Amino acid sequence: MAKTREDARGSCIKRFVISVILVLILLASCVPLTISQNNEFIPVGNASISTSEQSIESETLWLDAHGGRYPSVYSSNPLMNGTTYLITIEGTWSPWSASNWTDEDDPPIGLFEEAPMYPSSGGTGRVGLDPFWGFACVFGWDYASENMGWTSLPAKSAFRISMDNGSSWSTSVRPSIDLYSPVHRYNVTVVGEGEKIGFRIIDAQANDNYGTLKIVIENDHDTDGDGLLDSWEKKGIDFDHDGNIDLNLSALGADWEHKDIFVEADYMNGKRPNPEAIEDVEAVFSSARVSNPDNIEGINLHVLIDEGVPWKEFVSFADYYDLKNKYLGTQEERLNNNSIQAKMMVYRYCLFANKLSINGVDARCPGVAEGIVCDDFILAFGAFSDGIGSRDDQAAVFMHELGHALGLGHGGDTSNNYKPNYLSIMNYAFQYNILVPTRPMDYSYGNCIALDESNLDEYKGIGQDQATVWLGPNNTIYRDPNGMTIDWDYSGWIDNRSVKMNVNNRSDCLSPTGQLLEDFNDWANLVYKFRGTPLSAASAFFDDYHIELTTDQIEQMRQDAANIIVVDSPIADGSSTNLPIEAALAIVAIAAIGISAVFVVMRRRKNR
Repeated sequence: MAKTREDARGSCIKRFVISVILVLILLASCVPLTISQNNEFIPVGNASISTSEQSIESETLWLDAHGGRYPSVYSSNPLMNGTTYLITIEGTWSPWSASNWTDEDDPPIGLFEEAPMYPSSGGTGRVGLDPFWGFACVFGWDYASENMGWTSLPAKSAFRISMDNGSSWSTSVRPSIDLYSPVHRYNVTVVGEGEKIGFRIIDAQANDNYGTLKIVIENDHDTDGDGLLDSWEKKGIDFDHDGNIDLNLSALGADWEHKDIFVEADYMNGKRPNPEAIEDVEAVFSSARVSNPDNIEGINLHVLIDEGVPWKEFVSFADYYDLKNKYLGTQEERLNNNSIQAKMMVYRYCLFANKLSINGVDARCPGVAEGIVCDDFILAFGAFSDGIGSRDDQAAVFMHELGHALGLGHGGDTSNNYKPNYLSIMNYAFQYNILVPTRPMDYSYGNCIALDESNLDEYKGIGQDQATVWLGPNNTIYRDPNGMTIDWDYSGWIDNRSVKMNVNNRSDCLSPTGQLLEDFNDWANLVYKFRGTPLSAASAFFDDYHIELTTDQIEQMRQDAANIIVVDSPIADGSSTNLPIEAALAIVAIAAIGISAVFVVMRRRKNR
């Protein structure tokens, strides 16, 4: 009898294990078991520069002008290849010896700090970094063109720089202007193999030189990765290097440890944008899940709504550039060309116009950017049916065109439009709150799953609990309020089989069948720096083929929205498709116990 009971217990255990396995198989075949995950925080890579102990981060050198025929000094470590350095030279020296200093009571021997200019017997009557001798040109960084080349430094002295440990030296030239400043700052970018940097005074009579120069070498990082050098955000931009700041970015709100984007906007009289619409866009950027060195998420978008410009019913691209050349900058800034030049290195520019004209024809388009990664875009709100657009319309167009200026296409990194899994304001389907009234005004974080149009999985939907739209059967637009499961073919249930459908095809934006549609992380791939790109050149022109939604297309979108079919997918609430793992395990356990209990009862009845 004992053996029989033991056999019975063993049999029950086996049945219990088999029951568990059967329940697991049942759950796996009927209900896709997924573990719900929160949106993962995706940090945006910062442009911090890795350094080694053998490369310069910051170093201070002292160059004694009385150091022989060619007094020189070199950095103790090499510069780093491909890195921008800020070189600051300050102090005064005289090529005519101490006897020529007029201040006999307090001769400036070995000045180790910023010093004023002193008169001397030289041809200019002044000494320091700008005596009669010509200041050197340096092979370095030209602010305006962002190109490497020989750049005239705006002061005079027989001063030369070597970026190859003294193998070659910059050629001394005589600039056409005579500027006097005790402090000179400029940037050089190391190319090729990084070597030690050297500084030299060229003077055949160097033994009678007098004075000491302080030279500071700093790695000019872009710590926060926003395309603006740290020195600009800390000290401002001295475009002509005369010691006077031409654009004070810090005073304008720039932070070298937090990403900044600057936009100046002018407007035609009567077309000033709704300030709340601009504030809405600024708020989106401020709350973006984008990391910064200061450990505060977001991007500071600084939009300056500046001034009104003369009215034109239609604005052509040529008109736009003409207006930009006349009105870029505030009225005060336009009094100083250096301020305008500095501003062009930092600010994108947009014009709020009435209507856009292309080749003399009304484009019927409320907005267009110069291209992908650019510094120019036009907002033509007169194209809207009411002549101005709603608050959301204005914010949507502004953020969409700014997105192009920041490097985004209609499909993120592609021009593939209307993707149901690309929940971005760059996508025509989500630009306006027409097809999806609840759509958030946002760029995409790239969290949706990829969609294979030849093998759509209705159980997975788009992988995010957000509303989306697509082109379904009979060329009809469908909307699902919950993207976790989607009845792509509107069959009335979630199919176990795969579904084949061209979900992003539109009559105004044809798309081939069988594509792999992928989401894109817009925020992580914004291109902040436009300087040096083809579209930032003075000769750049709008791409005539980059025309946005027209008002006719927007009206058609409204008609589609009126006839849209809302698909409440049969398994849309997530109760069975996205079970928490704990709940699923509990169901398995309860089912297994129940089945085992049935087996035990049946066994006992049999034994009776």
